[in-house]
Order: sequence, then C-alpha cells, then structure tokens
Amino acid sequence: MMTQIDPLTILLMVLVVAAVWAVIELALTVRKARSSVDQITRSANDTIEQVQPIIAKLDGAMDDVQPSIKQIDPLVSKVSVTLDEANASLHQVSGILEDVSSVSGTAANVTDAVSQVANTAASAATGIVNKISRKSPAPANQLEGAVPAQIQASADDATRDTGYVTYGETRSEEDDSTDESK
Repeated sequence: MMTQIDPLTILLMVLVVAAVWAVIELALTVRKARSSVDQITRSANDTIEQVQPIIAKLDGAMDDVQPSIKQIDPLVSKVSVTLDEANASLHQVSGILEDVSSVSGTAANVTDAVSQVANTAASAATGIVNKISRKSPAPANQLEGAVPAQIQASADDATRDTGYVTYGETRSEEDDSTDESK
C-alpha cells in the first residue's frame, strides 16, 4: 500500500528538517558565543587586575597632592609679595645708581676744579717769580685766591640742599686757553 504523500506533508517535513537544522545551528552559535564571552571575561579580569594597582597608586598620589594643592594659594601670594619686594629693591638700586652717577659727575667737576686751582697756583707762582726777576708783572686776578668765589658758593649751596657736595660748572680747557692768551 502505498501511501501518497501530499504536498502539505512534504512541506511539513521540510519545515521540521529546517527547524532541526536551525536549532543545531543555534546551539553551535551559542556554544561559540559562550567560549568567546569566557575569553572576553578572562581578558577583562586580567586587565582589571593589572589596572587596580595603578588606580591604587593614583589614588594615593591624589591623597598626597591634596595638601600640596591647599598650599598653592599661600605660595602664590608669597611669590607675589617677593616679586613686589624685588621690584622695590630694583627701584632703590636705580635711585642709588642715579646717586652714583651724580657723585661721579661731581667728582669729575671736583677734579676739574682742583686742576684749575693747581693751574692758578702755578700761574701765580710764575707771576711771583717773574715779578721778583722783574721780567713782567703778574696778572692781578690770579693772585687773589686759589679757589674762585663762584666755585665755593655753589659748593656751599649744594651741601645745604642735598647733603651731597656738588660744584658749579668749571671752565673748560678752551676757556683756560683764552684766559691765558689775554
């Protein structure tokens, strides 16, 4: 007896075979996925174990840094005060250098005045020697005094005003040569 297989039965058999095949594929996929998940889990755990000491060190470092961070503001204010004091000191040094420049100028003027006094004294001595030997009379203005009155007056004024000795302008060598030629 031969039974006839109708198309609906064939279709059902194909569907059953396809379902069995799908279940087998699904089982294989789940098995592979489980092994992959196990590998990922092991890898993640290893990574976490390696990172934990680093995280602990960073946490300790942050705990150590916290007091230092709290001290930054006072340090910045101290640095600011120190910079202000350094600026004030530089300003004072600038003033001192200006004073040194003034004193150097005054010393140069004193040197010129002393040189002029020495020249006047030498001229006076020459005039006296000439007078004694009766060669020629000495000029009267060179015999009156070693320090001209103008230089002495400006020295007294400078001492009273600033506490530093400053002298009035001295004649240059050109002025000396024109005076001697008269």
